[in-house]
Amino acid sequence: MHPPPAVASLLEIVQHFGADAMSFLAFESSMRHWFECGPGGAPDAFVAFHDTGTAWIAAGAPVAEASRIPHVARNFVRHARQNGRRACFFATEAVEIEGFARLLLGEQPVWDPAEWPRMVASHRRLREQIRRPKAKGVAVRRVAASELEPGAPLRRTVESLAQEWLESRRMPPLKFLVALEPFHLPGEHRYFVAQRGAHVVAFLSAVPVYARRGWLVEDVLRSARAPNGTTEALLDALMRDVADSDFVTLGLAPLSGPISPWLRAARAVSRPLFDFEGLRQFRQRLRPLRWESVWLLYPRSEGVVGPVVESLRAFAGGSLLRFALRAVSREPSGPPWALALPLVPWTLLLGALALGGRADVIGFSTGGLLVWVVFDALLGAQLVRSALRPRFGRLVVSATAALVDAVVSVIHIAAGGFGRSFAPILLRSLAALAPCLGAAVLIWVAARQASRSEV
Repeated sequence: MHPPPAVASLLEIVQHFGADAMSFLAFESSMRHWFECGPGGAPDAFVAFHDTGTAWIAAGAPVAEASRIPHVARNFVRHARQNGRRACFFATEAVEIEGFARLLLGEQPVWDPAEWPRMVASHRRLREQIRRPKAKGVAVRRVAASELEPGAPLRRTVESLAQEWLESRRMPPLKFLVALEPFHLPGEHRYFVAQRGAHVVAFLSAVPVYARRGWLVEDVLRSARAPNGTTEALLDALMRDVADSDFVTLGLAPLSGPISPWLRAARAVSRPLFDFEGLRQFRQRLRPLRWESVWLLYPRSEGVVGPVVESLRAFAGGSLLRFALRAVSREPSGPPWALALPLVPWTLLLGALALGGRADVIGFSTGGLLVWVVFDALLGAQLVRSALRPRFGRLVVSATAALVDAVVSVIHIAAGGFGRSFAPILLRSLAALAPCLGAAVLIWVAARQASRSEV
């Protein structure tokens, strides 16, 4: 790995060759840089990457002259292996390289800012959304970088807004390409704020995609006090301000478009924690000109599982298990969803035992086990409802049902015992312990939701 050049030199390379929407994010604080020297011996290409400890996850394709990208990519992978790391390229766009495979991660919407005013004029609903905050006293203005210097009043206000926004998210703060860092190289940004009187209720930062004369909307922060339509009003201001550019994008809408079946399954499983479909629908309502594919590029010889897991670790900032536990416990929708997922295969297993004449394995008659299957199916449906809309009443119903399940299961085991072979002992232990744990978790979630409602 070559010694890093000055930031000014790094910026010069990005300005010449940064074509992926994510290319400017090379300047974020978590990024490391691997450089390739040109014929003159000076660095003229680089890869910005995050080191997970076991892999180098690059932010987009190598930033290099187009004809050199395959060469730089292969060298980067080779150097990663020499350092005991895997390597892949997350959020690449058009590039294809021999020996590398691609996995579609999702799509990003693209607008032509010169056409934006005509498009708004022809769509009443969008025009009304943009007008709505103005009618409620919200004014949008472009902000100079000097107003956001460390210690400046507006900088402190935006930092408070960022903290409020992070605390309102269902998921814990993510790292890597979605880390909230709107102030790196501020002179290269376009900043906008939405103010209602003296209060800043929303903020937008956009960064350039130099090689394609475009802009990426990097961050949009919105206060709970912002009226509906404030985000649209900020985007409207940006589009009109960069009307001479070739495109504007909001970046990757993950797990959207014609993705693989197992990524669609992941989208469904994670719905209570992140609404991928809702994100896509919001962007579609803004009438993009087109949607562009965004890929994970990885060495074909390594398979896809490792690069996907390592990419997730980059966003989680470490252990996926710790991140998952924080995510599930952060919002009241998480625990009921986490309990509902394993209940599905468990209920199917009980149904198979009942229909296969093996109800005795778990100590029930066939009829008794079928009643339990129906109860667990209804409990699973209630847990899903509680996860999608975690209202206090629904959580109480779920906790009560789980408690009934726990009491009945413990009484059943006390009366019939655990059995004498491995399968009965395992299944009866799960049948007793799982509902007890589930009931305890749901009671805690309901109590926490009740305390929130009182605040």
